[in-house]
This record gives sequence, structure tokens and C-alpha cells, in this order.
Amino acid sequence: MIGSTPPLLELRNVCVNFDTMAGTAQGLRGVSLTIDRGETLGLVGESGSGKSVTAQAIMGLIEAPGRIASGDILWDGRSILGPKGKALAQSIRGKKLSMVFQNPMTSLNPLMTIGAQIQEVLTRHLGVSRRQARERAIELIDMVGIGMPEQRLDQLPHEFSGGMRQRVMIAIAIACEPELLVADEPTTALDVTVQAQILDLLEEIQRRMNLAVMLITHDLGVVAETCHRVAVMYGGQIMEDAPVQDIFNKPCHPYTRGLIRATPRVDQVNERLWSIEGMPPNLLAPPPGCPFMPRCPSALALCETRPPSIQTGAASIAACWNTQTTYHSEPSHVRTP
Repeated sequence: MIGSTPPLLELRNVCVNFDTMAGTAQGLRGVSLTIDRGETLGLVGESGSGKSVTAQAIMGLIEAPGRIASGDILWDGRSILGPKGKALAQSIRGKKLSMVFQNPMTSLNPLMTIGAQIQEVLTRHLGVSRRQARERAIELIDMVGIGMPEQRLDQLPHEFSGGMRQRVMIAIAIACEPELLVADEPTTALDVTVQAQILDLLEEIQRRMNLAVMLITHDLGVVAETCHRVAVMYGGQIMEDAPVQDIFNKPCHPYTRGLIRATPRVDQVNERLWSIEGMPPNLLAPPPGCPFMPRCPSALALCETRPPSIQTGAASIAACWNTQTTYHSEPSHVRTP
């Protein structure tokens, strides 16, 4: 629409390839999605579906043997790919666009103090003095819920627990007050109590800073509690993109329905766990039709040979030839974030 505000971040038909000895693996196969200001987008799907590759493409972390083969990534309507977008990309990544990685122990430098690592971000991107950077680092450590910030600032990562290291990673990510935070499975390997604390912290920071958040996870319970919108990935493609209430109450894609059905529920403790039979597609030789077709209980004959049709609803899309399959769900426990 003419005069409308563009999304904060937009991916347009992005394809990412990885050149291997066995051939070219298609990590992303035409991924398109948007994130608006202040929105929390959940990116879900099983391992190998392309979630982390999407984050890496956004952050400019695709390196050889990987490459962005085609498509575009736009920040506030302007491309950040190619020679023309290089200067813009350098000005926003780490400052307006930041990331919390999956494993804080491997992401933090074990030989640098926590304070030095936070201050490095501030001096590099904001050009503040060392004194100003230290004062801001103390504020950030306190903001993410780490006690005695002045003392903890001079400690090394191994002196922190897993949950505390993740809080440090969040402090680094929000140091420059970004507009978009990409969180790649930020609660992996943390116990349930600490997971809840980290997610609560992210929500609090989002409200305080009016951040947009891309939350990458395989945990639908986390998505139900934190996200406004959900994009479901499979085989390097977006299968469904819809508001969180629609995803849980009236999912369109058979893969989305399978994920929901396979999620354990506390009100079904005596029922046998359900799983999606079969294996994900081989991305060295992806199928010509729908990647989910061999595992789909609702597949049609044309699904095998023709790429899925994009079905568009009022606020959702689904890449499927057969979205009309009746699906009934229990009243959802999803709350509005």
C-alpha cells in the first residue's frame, strides 16, 4: 500500500545453499517473512528445518561453504544484501539488530571478563569512553538480574552458571538498545525453572525497550506463552505463517497440526505420545513437490510433483494444496502476549 510503513525486517524469497563434497545442500528454499516493530515472531520446526540458518542469514553469518544464493533481506524497506547494502548492514548489525546465541559458553570469550565483553560492544558501536562503557555495563548487568554487578563485571564466564551466562549474553545483545533481537533457542540446555526466568526476562526487556523479537525454538509451549505470530518451517521453507491464536486453534498446514498433536499435554497424561512418522527431506536432493508430502496424512497426488500452492487468509498464509482438512482442537490455553 502506498505510504504504508514497511516492516522492520523483511525476507523476500531467500535461498541459502551450502556446497559440500556430496553436492549442494539447499538450506533455505525461498523463505519469505516479515517482522514488525514491537512484535514477537516465533520461528518453529524440527531440527534441520532451517530456523538457525534463517537467523544466520539475517545476521550476515553465512560463510563459505554457505552462501545466500538468491532473494533479498530488507531493513526498514532497504536492502542489506550485496555491495549496495553492505554499509547499511554494517551500521545496523550489532547495534540495531542483535542476537542471543544458543550456547552462551561457546559464545562468550573464556579469557575475557564479562565486563570487558560488554564494554567492547559499547565502545565499538557507540564510540563511548571506557569509563562510560563500564558504567553502562554495570547498569546492563543489573538490568538482566545479576546481583552485585560491580563485582561480577570483573569475573570470567566460567564463574557463572548456565542461566547467568545466558543473562550476560542478553546484556551484550541489548547493550546498544537494538530494535530487533534474534534469540536462537535461548533456553537450550537450561533446566525448566531457569528457562522460565530467561523467557520472563526477555519479555520484560521487550516491554521496556519496545523491541521486536524473533524467537527461534522447537518448544510450542514457549511459543504459546510469548509470541504474537508464528512461522512454521520445514525442509528449508515456510509451511505456515499466522497469528499465534490461529496456529493453535485452527492450524491450516498438516505439518503444523502434526507438531501440535506431538506436543505433550498435562491434561493427557495417560495417552500415548504421538509422533510424525518418517524422515525430513534430503536437502541435497529436495523433492520437486511439497517437502512434507511423504509424511503427510492429507497428501494429494499433485503434492508429489508440484510445489505447494500458497493459500492466503485474512492474517495468515499456508503452503499447502490441501488446507481444507477438518481439524478440531481443544480450547486453547494460549494467552495473548
